[in-house]
Amino acid sequence: MPPRPGAVIGWALAAALVAGCTGAGPPASRTPPPSASADVTATPTPDAETPSPSATPSPHPTPESLTSAGLRDAVTVADIRAHLEAFQDIADAHGGNRATGTTGFDASVAYVKQRLDDADYEVESQLFIVAGTTPSTNLLVEAGGTGDEVVMFGAHLDSVIAGPGINDNGSGLATLLVIAERMAELPPPARPVRFAFWGAEENGPFGSAAYVGQLTEGDRGRIGAYLNFDMLGSPNFIRFVYSEPGAAPGSQALTDLFAAYFESEGLAWDPIDLTGHADHGPFLAAGIPTGGLFSGGAEPKTDAQADAFGGTTGEFADACSHLACDTIANLSDVALDQMSDAVAHAVATLGAGSAP
Repeated sequence: MPPRPGAVIGWALAAALVAGCTGAGPPASRTPPPSASADVTATPTPDAETPSPSATPSPHPTPESLTSAGLRDAVTVADIRAHLEAFQDIADAHGGNRATGTTGFDASVAYVKQRLDDADYEVESQLFIVAGTTPSTNLLVEAGGTGDEVVMFGAHLDSVIAGPGINDNGSGLATLLVIAERMAELPPPARPVRFAFWGAEENGPFGSAAYVGQLTEGDRGRIGAYLNFDMLGSPNFIRFVYSEPGAAPGSQALTDLFAAYFESEGLAWDPIDLTGHADHGPFLAAGIPTGGLFSGGAEPKTDAQADAFGGTTGEFADACSHLACDTIANLSDVALDQMSDAVAHAVATLGAGSAP
């Protein structure tokens, strides 16, 4: 999520400086915090009470093979909302938030891990330390294919301390979790698909930086692309597609993939240059092609955008961004439906082995 005016955030990965959560502009400072640690250790997920979803997932069709249409049909807003209700319940039970370093974050990690365990994934839990003292966790699973090149899809687990973070980033997290669950029901894709659920993105991104920082040169070379999904249900939404001139070669093909999909559905989209200010930043700095989707945060909607996407001119895409009101009531089902379909399309297309 983009920092509010005056916020100061940052991280270090080799010589690259990247900061913040998705947003239209750079943070107030790009100076890395001196005590951010990129040490990563495989570790069991911290114990935490795991609540059950408070909404019942809807029946869904199970496609026989990985296709865009089949996966899109199998990923429903009702299923996404079931996970979002669970994240709201977690926040309600843990002081109103799911921020790194809190029991709400630990419970969010435990919930996601349990769902992935239930889907028969082999879950890799990576512990890393933020600011020298605060532990956080990444979760990674892979739907194994036969190819050597991996395509990665990620979303961050944590909220800010001020609120439950249901749009930021429960919406991206829940969407990716449903897609991972559906992928587990399918035959292995042609290209391995790796799902990453990042810790400590807010005031970071620390989780994705820690992950990329511990990869060997060979591991980095196997990652054909990384796609990031942060805030997919903004109430006054804009269908933003990552389009960054400074991104690694191959990134434009990911922008084109989303653009072609939206246009095939008769849906408008806008490019956004985040200059690496989200969990894709460490991948970008490592020379890995990056892309992603974002439905807007503290960006006032223009007249042209209101004409293209509906909604209200002059109001933020998400007026509750980084606030206590980012609750289960702070969502657009239309945005969740359209953006989750676009994510599913990308997973199916790239998992099937299409370029890049």
